Amino acid sequence: MHYIPILLLFVSCSTVYVPNTRNTPLFREQGEAQISGYITSGGLEAQGAYALTDHLAVIGSYVYGSQKNTYKNTDYDWKNSFGEVGLGYFNRSRGARYEVFVGYGIGQGTSLDQYSFFGLNNTVVATGKRSRLFIQPSIGTNNRDFNIAFTPRLAYVDFSEFSTSSATTKPKYSGQLFVDPAITTKFRLAGNLHGIFQLGLTVPIPGEVYYKYSAMQVALGIQIDTGGLRTRVY
Repeated sequence: MHYIPILLLFVSCSTVYVPNTRNTPLFREQGEAQISGYITSGGLEAQGAYALTDHLAVIGSYVYGSQKNTYKNTDYDWKNSFGEVGLGYFNRSRGARYEVFVGYGIGQGTSLDQYSFFGLNNTVVATGKRSRLFIQPSIGTNNRDFNIAFTPRLAYVDFSEFSTSSATTKPKYSGQLFVDPAITTKFRLAGNLHGIFQLGLTVPIPGEVYYKYSAMQVALGIQIDTGGLRTRVY
């Protein structure tokens, strides 16, 4: 699967971990639903969200991407797949929306890199299987046609194993904590159809990570938001 080449500028050819787009519904009331589709620096992504009550909501997403690459005369397929679900609380005031979600996801990435557990001087094509726990607060504006939100997601990422065509190993390293802040803008296109743009960063806590990760992510998408069927505000 190939996607807009310019977004690949935000992904290193040896990146095995690309954080997904932050799912930030910022609901107003029970019964609202959102369905979204994105082109992102990690692939094509689908998201959904539903408000179970006036304060409780669920979210879910799945992203998949692949790209043929060549590095130092080695051809390989870069791949990324990841799915997650979350449960959260939301509320609003006259001028703002806010929410916090907790969730869990699993996925894997395939790339070309040097890993200490495969030999310091060996560059290999390896697939890493990962899981992620996250807590994701957001705060945003409460307007009808244009809104902006800030999401400082905190994520704990754990790679359970890495495998090549000839070997599989379980890393001895512990999981890694990341802060994933993002700015999301949402603008009405027509009726209940919205456009969305998101710019995100990934910062490890603390310092050095033993695998390559995407430090910046970009997402551009469209969304159907049923909230506008019953209310004139976002």
